[in-house]
Amino acid sequence: MGGLLDAFTFATLSKPYYIQAILPLALRGTFTYRVPQHLVGELETGKRVVVPFGKRRYYAALIYKMNVQLPQGTKPKDIAYVMDDVPVVTDEQLNFWEWMAHYYMTGLSSVMNTALPNAMKISSQTSVSMNPEFEEYVDFSDDERMIVAQLSTHESMTVDQLEQLLPKKLTQKAVSSLMKQGVIVISEEMKPQAKPQMVEHVLFSKEFQGDESISALLDKLSKAPKQFEIVMRFLEMRGEGKSVVKQNLIHRAGASSASFKSLLDRGVFEIEEVLKFGVDISEGTNFSLNEHQIKALEEIKQGFEQKTTVLLQGITGSGKTLIYTQLIKETIAQGKQVLYLVPEIALTTQLVERLKVIIGEELFVYHSRFTNRERLTTWMRLLDSANNEIIIGARSSLFLPLNNLGLIVVDEEHESSFKQHESSPHYNARDAAIWLAHKTGAKVLLGSATPAIESIFNARNGKSALVKLEKRYADIQLPLIHLVDMTKSKRADIQNASFSGELIEAIKATLAKKQQVILFQNRRGYAPFLLCEACGWSAECVNCDVNLTYHRFFEKMLCHYCGYNIKMPKHCPNCHSAKMTVKGFGTEKIEDELEIIFPNARMGRMDLDTTRKKNAFQNIMTAFEEGSIDILVGTQMVTKGLDFTNVGLVGVLSADSLWNRPDFRAFERAYQLLTQVSGRAGRKNNRGKVLIQTFRPEHPVLQLVVENNYEGMYQHQLSERQQFSYPPYVRMIMFQLAHPDAKLVREGAVHFGLLLRKHFSERVLGPEEPVISRVRGSFLRQIFLKLDIHYSIQESRRIIWSCVDEMEGHPVYRKLKLRLDVDPY
Repeated sequence: MGGLLDAFTFATLSKPYYIQAILPLALRGTFTYRVPQHLVGELETGKRVVVPFGKRRYYAALIYKMNVQLPQGTKPKDIAYVMDDVPVVTDEQLNFWEWMAHYYMTGLSSVMNTALPNAMKISSQTSVSMNPEFEEYVDFSDDERMIVAQLSTHESMTVDQLEQLLPKKLTQKAVSSLMKQGVIVISEEMKPQAKPQMVEHVLFSKEFQGDESISALLDKLSKAPKQFEIVMRFLEMRGEGKSVVKQNLIHRAGASSASFKSLLDRGVFEIEEVLKFGVDISEGTNFSLNEHQIKALEEIKQGFEQKTTVLLQGITGSGKTLIYTQLIKETIAQGKQVLYLVPEIALTTQLVERLKVIIGEELFVYHSRFTNRERLTTWMRLLDSANNEIIIGARSSLFLPLNNLGLIVVDEEHESSFKQHESSPHYNARDAAIWLAHKTGAKVLLGSATPAIESIFNARNGKSALVKLEKRYADIQLPLIHLVDMTKSKRADIQNASFSGELIEAIKATLAKKQQVILFQNRRGYAPFLLCEACGWSAECVNCDVNLTYHRFFEKMLCHYCGYNIKMPKHCPNCHSAKMTVKGFGTEKIEDELEIIFPNARMGRMDLDTTRKKNAFQNIMTAFEEGSIDILVGTQMVTKGLDFTNVGLVGVLSADSLWNRPDFRAFERAYQLLTQVSGRAGRKNNRGKVLIQTFRPEHPVLQLVVENNYEGMYQHQLSERQQFSYPPYVRMIMFQLAHPDAKLVREGAVHFGLLLRKHFSERVLGPEEPVISRVRGSFLRQIFLKLDIHYSIQESRRIIWSCVDEMEGHPVYRKLKLRLDVDPY
């Protein structure tokens, strides 16, 4: 840790002392503050200090640089207080932040806002509340006791309100201390801690352990056929080597809960509550690497001798996770840390228990679904540690204080979820992981059945090593993929609602075999729009240029961009007709129709609406893994690397929508998505089956999916991208301008485009309207810049910032909101 200065040395200094600090505000630069002499000895880079900003507000800023020169013409304010005894951000993390701000053309403050847990970003406007689950009250300081007393009588208070009772620096110190102890929480984020999810397992009582006692029991139950059936099914399921889950046993026996309870009352069965897992642990522990995996593992190690990064291209079901596990074991045996990045929070559920059992080490899990306190706890524990920990998380876990990093695994590296679209910095976690590993001396393993074209291009051009795994584990065959021509289905009048006759029959056959079904539809809600058949009126968002989606569960029409909603109208607001009808179908409607077609099947749905709560992912996946769900309907969430053992059929309901988008990666992503969801079928025992419903069975992407021809897709796309100058042959930067005044946006975008063309000429494309030209009340225009990969990054960045500065200094166009997105894909 750098920057710690001797207190005696500072006390002898007579000249003023200044620091540069990063504030948690959406500002590009850093800010200079003067340090009072009595605080100089406490300073260290990476510590937080309370600083004034503006008229009255105070913020927890981070010391970025120390003993800096005072910028000419500035009158810095004094820092109020040093919050931390030790730095909360390491020098290595600050270097990472600098690179990210530099490459993605944003400010350090934006990076800090993304990187730090919310509990560390305290301002005078932060609202805090008592943590209702905190019980261990220790001896507080006088200041802490006063704050606790105030919050005990108020539902919540802002730090600004607490500062009316205590001096500012004392308030900030006490608030920080109480948050670390878990006494208070940020009230907006306060959620009750979820209890562990338990599942009831069935056991024979001690009285019925031997064969004779079981035979006698069956004789007694001969006059109680329902109870007899339960016991027989229990013996059958126990003989299969599976743990017998109560809910599954009752379903398989076709019995009632009352019949099962009678057996409990008679002392035949006992119930044991077991923590719910997302995977079959007993099966995972018996896995060993086959000859293909051993060969791939050795090639990966050889690749690491020459390169920082290795790309593992392994077909779905080939056992890539087992290879990751072996590398993780070897890395932690060397005393190093491992970071395991997954594209979807849901995937952590399956991974955690599997790795705990196979590796037997403590795991840290870090993602946005955790509470502020949980994320802060993980951060502080890793800050003081350089042990051989394993950290599993989504893209934000890259920002954790990793002091002894040895390996980064990026699973499903092609996934767009690794790119942050919502806020600046718009980073890609895969690319950032590669840079981080290069700087820390760690290694990166990228894994995917369908690698991103940039990744495979880089591997074939020597930037990384390439290893292939082309056999499924246990030599299970890839699923049989069949295209269903929906045009013919309609003409034959065999289509039932959203389903072709072939798909319905395939679902029936799969359920009859006691296997499970996954149905994929890349649209949530009940129906994408509401239409009046009398006058043609449709429900549209008042803030965005999109139709409102009907959600039957809420009986509302919702906008998926801004959250605007209205009640489902019974009559047309335009012509008052009652001829209102919904068009199209989403996951909610599919689930609703399935309940009519298959009334005895147990349904589940996995989309954004059903997985908002913290443990919702885990609950759905556990229920599906344990056989409590027969048919799982979902959006892209069901495609991302989930490993289920009993899926016999995968159905894709509307494939055509996947490539009908104005995006140069639409073809590639459609192939990846269809291949990945197909790979969920038949992963353990029998060969799976996939039915893809389409109106264009002759489409090239579908033919490549059926043939499992990744190489054909790669060559096709590479040729097109070279011809039309798209990545990986160029670097792209997108500029998006937004404002509620449509005319101002049009004129400002033209002006900014001219500024860029002065320097980049024909490399500038636009301005143009995006597909959705108004979002959250603001009209949008986009400009794209294509730069040759050999063009100087430093020079392009200098020119771009000069153009941005000119826009921000313009008397009219400075009102526009300008967003920069490097590598916007």
